[in-house]
Amino acid sequence: MKSIYHISICTVAAMFIAPNLATAVPSANQTCQKMISDGRGGGLSQNDCLCTYRVADAVLDEDVKSLLFDSWYNGTNNMQAIERLPKQGRVRKQLRTMQRSLKVNCE
Repeated sequence: MKSIYHISICTVAAMFIAPNLATAVPSANQTCQKMISDGRGGGLSQNDCLCTYRVADAVLDEDVKSLLFDSWYNGTNNMQAIERLPKQGRVRKQLRTMQRSLKVNCE
């Protein structure tokens, strides 16, 4: 009886933990390491990449940020997805803000 109770507890715990593991987002450090090691860093150092990541994280909305970070981590070309986002004026404004913030904070 004790083993059935233990299995039930483990099953319930797995139902709550597993979805969170599946949706775990790589950290800034992991993202930059992978992008650079895959040769997609464009000559960025780890520190430069982390600075860029922090700026993007601060100025971009979640939808734009998730596409950008997915691109960095997986090498996926998400430009079409970014161009299909609603309110393109908002997207362009955020990307311009990011570019200006990079010049101030990361150069």
